[in-house]
Amino acid sequence: MKKVLVVDDNETNVFALATMLRKLGFDVAEASSGMEAVNAVCHESFGLAFVDHLMPNMDGIQTIEKIRFVMRGEECPEFVGVSATIDDDVKAAFEKVEVARLIAKPVKQEVLEKLLDSMGISIEIAESESSDSGGDIRELLGKIGGLDFEKGIELMAGNVENYMKILSVCVKNIDENYVALESIQNTEELERFALYFHSLKGIFLNIGADVMAEKAKTLEFAAKEGNLSKIREQVGGFLADVSKINQELTDASEQYSKDKVANSSGEKISDSEFAGKLQELKQHIEDFEYIEITELLETMIAGGTPEAVEKLKLVDNAIQEFDYEGAEEIVNEMIGSD
Repeated sequence: MKKVLVVDDNETNVFALATMLRKLGFDVAEASSGMEAVNAVCHESFGLAFVDHLMPNMDGIQTIEKIRFVMRGEECPEFVGVSATIDDDVKAAFEKVEVARLIAKPVKQEVLEKLLDSMGISIEIAESESSDSGGDIRELLGKIGGLDFEKGIELMAGNVENYMKILSVCVKNIDENYVALESIQNTEELERFALYFHSLKGIFLNIGADVMAEKAKTLEFAAKEGNLSKIREQVGGFLADVSKINQELTDASEQYSKDKVANSSGEKISDSEFAGKLQELKQHIEDFEYIEITELLETMIAGGTPEAVEKLKLVDNAIQEFDYEGAEEIVNEMIGSD
């Protein structure tokens, strides 16, 4: 199987699906818009592309049409439509562009595996990773109202660590959508309201916050129906709820990161080994491999010198903001100073 492309304007959705695919042995590229996807297929060959239905500027249907247009005469990837809602209208929309295979968001690992198997695509199911039960973090997550974290962990094939990595991306995405909604709450921009409510719905579904996802869904439908009075009536309370749960999720995510560092062996890394890990880190950053980056950073922070740790934490901060260019700059400075 050639490289797989994941296309979605929601970073949380991209991260969740890309993580699952990588665990199944695929080389994955990511695109945050239809135009990015078109650009990607012009420069690389993909055997399979998962394309989200609703995206701003260029939706999934238009993206597939554009890719087929620019790839005419060349081998096109096989497409799978992705949507939070799979009804007759969504099926019909994808059928118009000859896409019959659809998968619902939030994507479940076992559903993804069955889909790939039905397509005759071989997968490499990795052995279960050794991971503690996450007792302390489960206790903390259990105190967050409206969060069924066990459901979210189940989406990540029962892996607590992967769930917490998803959560660290979610809190950033939630905050971005919160700020965007706050800036337009007194306007009549129904399309933007629908976009941000839709985005939050997807984020909350990925982590098991179904109560908040349902509230976002209700407001998304109100926006699509042009019901501005309902939005005006409910958006203030909704934003307050979003702020509250996101603060609790942020606290849990930060506590988990602190506990991981505190519980690491702290075994010192030799200078030569550290130099090798810096080069490895640089390569992961160039390839936008979030999970590999964060895992390697944990090891290096646990065993690095105080001076190196200070710089590595800056790299980590940049990665959490998806500022790969800034992270690479810091790593290059560290390599140059060795």
